[in-house]
Parts: sequence; structure tokens; C-alpha cells
Amino acid sequence: MKQLHFIVQSKGGVGKSMLTYLLGLSKENDVQSLFVDVDSSTQTSTRQLKFLGENRTETLSLLNSKEVLVRDNLVTYLESLVDVPFHNIYFDFGAPESEQLPALIERDLPIKEFMDELGFKANFYVVIGGGGAYKSSIDYMKKILKPLNGDFDVTIFKSITTFGNNFQNLADELAENCKKMGLPLRQFGDFDPSSNLGSQILDGVRKGYSLSDSDYQTGARLKLKKELTENFKDEIEN
Repeated sequence: MKQLHFIVQSKGGVGKSMLTYLLGLSKENDVQSLFVDVDSSTQTSTRQLKFLGENRTETLSLLNSKEVLVRDNLVTYLESLVDVPFHNIYFDFGAPESEQLPALIERDLPIKEFMDELGFKANFYVVIGGGGAYKSSIDYMKKILKPLNGDFDVTIFKSITTFGNNFQNLADELAENCKKMGLPLRQFGDFDPSSNLGSQILDGVRKGYSLSDSDYQTGARLKLKKELTENFKDEIEN
């Protein structure tokens, strides 16, 4: 059964593309994984995942010729995946595309029946940012959970850097709410942009560096390996 992984959040700048990059590193040697950039405005993942090669990355535009978002484009693309030779398919949704996804699920088609007939298992990864992005992130989480109706696996991903040390109360609140709702809470991206290692890593992410490249200096490479070992063990092993 193909596994579809939807990385979503309508609040921009919370770390969706960073999460996608780290998932790409964790699946670098898995030739049965495909990464799809569904961010029409920036196509950040396309640049950051260039180390995977053209055969394992694709772009998907949900916009028509008048730059209007068409949700049916996603339905058509998903149907085209039935016979592709990939087991895990990751979708990095932009903020506008994420905003439209609940409406597609709730209004356009019976999404659970659709996935079942295609033989897909859908997993939703909702990214939560801290600080000023927290409330908007949580509002979107509630918005996407409602139409999913408990029919799909949903994992909440906390962007560590955006919470920092100044928003521990928000981190505690998020953990408590996830516990009450029975939602798995994971974290990622412990890279302080003001530190030397953090700035090296973020520069490497923007340039699409691979861990197998010699582009990362030793400290940054080991820091990234630690991130993957601690926060993406399941992806590496499966």
C-alpha cells in the first residue's frame, strides 16, 4: 500500500520546507520515496531537495492559467500515482495550498473512500510554529482536523527553533493539547540561526546539500546526523 504524507500548515514561515528537507535526508537512500513540491509561490523544496535527483522530485501546481487555485488538480495528480514505482510519497504544501486542503476534504469528494479505492494510506503532518505564529498554526490544526474526522493518521510537528527558550509555556500547552486529543507530537529543526553551526546548516539547506556530500563541514554534518538520529529514526529504519 502506498503511503502518502501531506506536510501542511497555512501559516507561512513555520518550517514546512525544513521538515521536508529533513525527511528527504532521512530517505536519501530509499529509492522508493518521491517528494512533491506543492508550493506554487516559492517552490522551496524543489531547490532544497536537488540532491535527490530529478527522478525522485516533482512539482505540482494547483493553479490554473489565471493563477487561481484549483483543488481538482490535486485529485487528478493523486490518481496518476497508482502505478508509479514509489512506496512513500511526500507532499510539501505551500501556505495557500494548505489553506485550501480542508475544503477539498470536506466539500469536494469523500476523501477516505477515494484513498481506499486507490489503495493509498494518507498521513497528515501538521507543522506548528511558536511565538507569533503559534495561534495561527493552532487555528489551522483545528481547521484540518475537523474534516479528517479521525479517519487518517495525523502527526503534529513542533518546529523547535520557532519556539526557542522564550515560549516554553506554548510548548507545554501544545504538548498537553496533543495528549488530550491523542495526537502524536514530534519535533524537528533544532538549529539556532544565530549560531555558527546553525547558520552553516541553514545555508546548506537552502543550497540543497546532501549529507553524503563534502559540502557540509564536519560539525554541521554531525549536527544534522544527530537531528536525524533523534527525530527521524522511524523514517530511516522504515
